[in-house]
Amino acid sequence: MSKRRQLFVYLIIGILATAVVSGCISQKETTPTATQAQKEVLEIYHWWTAGGEKEAFDALAKKFQEKYPNIEIKANPVSGGAGVNMKMILQSLMLAGKPPDTFQVHAGYEMARYIKANQLSPIDDIWTDDMKKNYPDVIEQMVIFNDHYYAVPINVHRANVIWYNKKIFEKYGIDPASIKTIDDLFAVAEKLKKNGVTPFALGDRNKWPATQVFEVMLVAVGGIDYYQKFINGEISDNDPTLKKVLEYFVKYIEYSNPDHAAKTWDEACAMVYKGEAAMTLMGDWANGYFKAKGWKPDVDYGAIPIPAGVYDLVIDTFVLPAKAAHPDAAKKWLSFIGTVEAQNTFNPIKGSIPPRMDAPADPYDPIQKAFMKELKSPETKMIPSIAHGSAVPEAFAADLNDIISELATSKDVNKAMTEIINAMKKDLLPNKIKEWKLS
Repeated sequence: MSKRRQLFVYLIIGILATAVVSGCISQKETTPTATQAQKEVLEIYHWWTAGGEKEAFDALAKKFQEKYPNIEIKANPVSGGAGVNMKMILQSLMLAGKPPDTFQVHAGYEMARYIKANQLSPIDDIWTDDMKKNYPDVIEQMVIFNDHYYAVPINVHRANVIWYNKKIFEKYGIDPASIKTIDDLFAVAEKLKKNGVTPFALGDRNKWPATQVFEVMLVAVGGIDYYQKFINGEISDNDPTLKKVLEYFVKYIEYSNPDHAAKTWDEACAMVYKGEAAMTLMGDWANGYFKAKGWKPDVDYGAIPIPAGVYDLVIDTFVLPAKAAHPDAAKKWLSFIGTVEAQNTFNPIKGSIPPRMDAPADPYDPIQKAFMKELKSPETKMIPSIAHGSAVPEAFAADLNDIISELATSKDVNKAMTEIINAMKKDLLPNKIKEWKLS
């Protein structure tokens, strides 16, 4: 072979070798690694977007991903307190057969629409003996339908709390310990009003905060037995107790900021934080809001349960949609949030308390510790919230939101009474699937 031809052959071999090496490099770069190939996605819908609650979810998600690094959380937070906007989005996704892998929903009747439509899968296998042992019976029962478990609670919120600005109380010589009854509360409100201070901050643009005030008045004025009668649909025409409850509700409105219909719940909390109002009646998610603002519980602000000895339950849960794209990842999430580790990551930030009774109180602030102790007490009466989808059928809850929202403006108690009784007959009794026994 001539030298010239030999050089030509070497050149061809070199080119081919380079091509092979380049091809290997290219293949190595484009072929997914083992870690990438095993990566799962977990799509979650929730409505935690305000101060405190967003931070709480982010901490929970981070802890989950430390435990399951091969699962990527795709969170879809939808603003709107109590999920008012998210529920509409979920309805569209469910009808299209493309639900998220899991989503936030309140325990109780709010889950019923999805269960009736066969849009949720039972999760009996998620509920271990350890969970059953450490969740209170009433909370456990709120996620059971047709003898099956359908959700895992991550927290317990309390709806019946007056949050107050301590500087304002101190300035006008108000002792929070003096507020024992609803009449005591209005006596304080009158004193503040005479001194030019707005007693109550209210933000009911999304309607449910007004209904929440109504439900607190319902138990504060009527008591546990009357509250039970109401959510079971056992109220007669021209009921004198209902009229009194509605009159107290109107009284609360008259002590509130005139622009309440233009504000949201967190904007009402901001009024208390800024000293523009002395108090607000809100669930203990307000605790998370205040802490996110840098306020210290029992230093800058305080909490007064109204009425004392009652725990108005608002329980956030997560569920497993029947057509979830990644059910295995969703089940890992559900099992995780049922642990002490998850609940003690989330709740100290959120302002709520853990539903597990074996969760240590160390990470919690003084207000939360007091609430944890009270929830465990056999003397405490637990009631499911009306405003937050637990106690009554969805259709009746929607009716009530509209009626109470209108009452907040019209102050027409007699009209509201008639409309509530009619709605009870039309939308509560025909759709009742639970008989509540609270006392």
